[in-house]
Amino acid sequence: MPINRWWRNDPAERYWLEITNRDDIGANLLAPQVNDQGMEYWSYALVREVRPGDLVLHWDKNHGPGVVGYSHVQHDAFASTITWQSRGTYGRRRTTSGPEAAWQAPLGGYRRLQHPLTQERLREIEPSIRALRNNLTKVVEGPLYFPFALSSTRPLRAAQGYLTKLPRAVVDELPELLELRQTAISEPHEPEAPDSMSSTSPKPARPGYGRQRDTKRRRAVERYAMDLALGHFRSLGYEVEDVGDHSPWDITVRRNGTETHIEVKGSTTTRAAIDLTEGEVRHAEGINTCLIVIDQIELDDDLRCHGGRWRTWTDWLPRREELVATAYRYPLPEGARTGLPQV
Repeated sequence: MPINRWWRNDPAERYWLEITNRDDIGANLLAPQVNDQGMEYWSYALVREVRPGDLVLHWDKNHGPGVVGYSHVQHDAFASTITWQSRGTYGRRRTTSGPEAAWQAPLGGYRRLQHPLTQERLREIEPSIRALRNNLTKVVEGPLYFPFALSSTRPLRAAQGYLTKLPRAVVDELPELLELRQTAISEPHEPEAPDSMSSTSPKPARPGYGRQRDTKRRRAVERYAMDLALGHFRSLGYEVEDVGDHSPWDITVRRNGTETHIEVKGSTTTRAAIDLTEGEVRHAEGINTCLIVIDQIELDDDLRCHGGRWRTWTDWLPRREELVATAYRYPLPEGARTGLPQV
């Protein structure tokens, strides 16, 4: 059965929804290669379609029901085996069988949502979800593999299936998924100054999508956050040193023979995720580091900053399994032609 890969040409379409009652949510995606009738089933076959770096939301039938967290795909799917349980793992009910051929995709970095996205909440905005689905059907030929069942006789509920394709438009609609959106960005940016937005744009870019593209504005925000942090520790009697230009952390503070390293992040948006370099991660893994994030900073047209919300993580240690790649460094292979390309 061919899969309608309508999302393949849009790198922003990186979201999936697993609908399950399993106890080990976030371990992997795992589904049989065929259904009870021995035929390929689209919801199982979709496991083959996930790619490294995709984000999988988890709909827990047992608790909520609703979306309780998310994971990221670590590697391509591969052939595996599965043993069905009589309680109906992934929605099928039958006695325990022996191992069957399956598709498996490893997941990592499972995180519970601070505010689970409940079925009740989705039903509150069902008209918006319905409109998003209808808009997609106008531009996509063939099945959408939509994650929610919508009808005129019953309220919204999860689709009958195991893995479904969650359109980016649905993710963008829900404030509860801000962390997910900020984690998924591949070309980060924050909103530009108001006068830099086109007046003909039908809808302004949603906030919170990452790094400010305007270099001067980004530097103004970063400098403001650094100055706030430096001033704070000076007021507490610390000896402070700005080391960000030559070290993988930003500030060193010393007092009474004790030295602490500070990592500072500033943003004009509400931050649920931040960008980290490999150097910043390695440093925090080896040396006690404090993370300070100052978001919701106000920035005017003259590059003056005001306000900001402080959050601090002492003894900060980023977990490797929770890091999601948003950029790669690629060693160029041999065999390139020198000169202008001939197409």
